[in-house]
Amino acid sequence: MNIATVLGFVAGLFILALATFFSTSNIWVFLNPAGLAIVFGGTAAATFICYPVKEVGRTINAFLLALSREELPIGMYIDELVRLAKQASARGAVSLEASLPGMDNFFLRHAVQMLVDGYSRDEINRILDTRIEQHYEQEMSSAGIFRTMARLAPAFGIIGTLIGLIGMMQSMGGDIRALGPAMATALTTTLYGVLFANMLFLPIAIKVEKRIEERVLLMTVIRDGILYIHDRAPAGIVLDKLRAYLPPRRWASIQARPN
Repeated sequence: MNIATVLGFVAGLFILALATFFSTSNIWVFLNPAGLAIVFGGTAAATFICYPVKEVGRTINAFLLALSREELPIGMYIDELVRLAKQASARGAVSLEASLPGMDNFFLRHAVQMLVDGYSRDEINRILDTRIEQHYEQEMSSAGIFRTMARLAPAFGIIGTLIGLIGMMQSMGGDIRALGPAMATALTTTLYGVLFANMLFLPIAIKVEKRIEERVLLMTVIRDGILYIHDRAPAGIVLDKLRAYLPPRRWASIQARPN
């Protein structure tokens, strides 16, 4: 995450904590370890019932990857595709084989390999389209898990509140003054469920989805660039067509200049 994102998150969290502090005379009433255990434990248990363990574990990697960078360096890949277009125009597609070892992006490397191997335009288009679709469906399942957790957390918050109310009813024959604090403690579990759903699980899902959309955009740029190279389009046309995928504010990240 960049500095602006971190500062925005910290500022928002500070305002929320400050408002909470001034809303009650006893801030410790919001601390309920049992309620936390019910919400997190119940949400985790239900999530593992809904999805395989490996798939749930993969969501953590998807979230960390989404946090690693605000925007993918699509401009850098456009530069590379324009360079490949120039080389293919001058020396043929077979000459691109020398560039394969230096390509870290597997999707780009495989696409260039198909060019070198002489695949037809339709074959390249069909194979790359299938890979983009498969990638989108597989990665979106990670965001779906976080959205499922966002739906489950409030439900387990209510369950925790009901558990607390049951315990409170059992003690009604005792000191009546204890009912108010007991009710407050029971209600904090609902608060935890709603808070974690809207401040943790749902924002993570949105963050992961945005990262997936950016990744699919990059793969689309690579696919179209490879097809333009296959069609022997001039480097200037390749640059203009691929640059159209980005908003003007990001055009400065593209360093390629056609001859």
